[in-house]
Amino acid sequence: MKRKIKMLATAAAVVFMTSCATYPGLDSRLAEDLVDITKYDVKTDFTQFKTFSIVDSVSVIYDNDSSKVLNSQAQALLNQIVGDMQSRGYTKVDRKTGNPNLGINVGVVKITNVSYYYPGWYWDYGYYNPAYWGYPSYEYWYPYYPPEVTSYSTGTVIIDMVDLKNAPLHNNKIYVVWVAIIRGLMTGYHTTQDVLDNVDQCFAQTPQIRTNS
Repeated sequence: MKRKIKMLATAAAVVFMTSCATYPGLDSRLAEDLVDITKYDVKTDFTQFKTFSIVDSVSVIYDNDSSKVLNSQAQALLNQIVGDMQSRGYTKVDRKTGNPNLGINVGVVKITNVSYYYPGWYWDYGYYNPAYWGYPSYEYWYPYYPPEVTSYSTGTVIIDMVDLKNAPLHNNKIYVVWVAIIRGLMTGYHTTQDVLDNVDQCFAQTPQIRTNS
């Protein structure tokens, strides 16, 4: 909004106020930037699932390119998700030999002004690949409406939980039953503890995820 200042005295006051103002410190700005968004399929009974598997690295999307990352912070992110799942009664199994009930995808989108999120939107960049879970000719399906529409800041973590147990009953379609979006994380400025705290918060926002009622 543009404002026209006609009086010299008013202009002088504005200059004085501006010169005395201090910009919030980096710690405060980083804390305000962090936002945890979670959505789940209300028709899903999470107690039917007993086991899960998780990707072995974090997919990073940046400027139409992608890579797999497993540095210390990415490993901490994966470990925390595993810990939260186990604390709710789920057992981690090997994705190839353990026949997991649930699959967990983890990615970081380092793109500014992404305003529409839909599972599989980044497939062309190697973000999520149904073949990873043994369904090479099928897609992920979003079982609830509407998709998440928002603006993502650089360093957005996206965690998708997919139903592998019932995929054969759905013509091998892989349904996404839970999505967690942490905006503003993994930017290089946050600590590992920030990563852990925000993952915990996402699970805290969805108490339905547990093996017993």
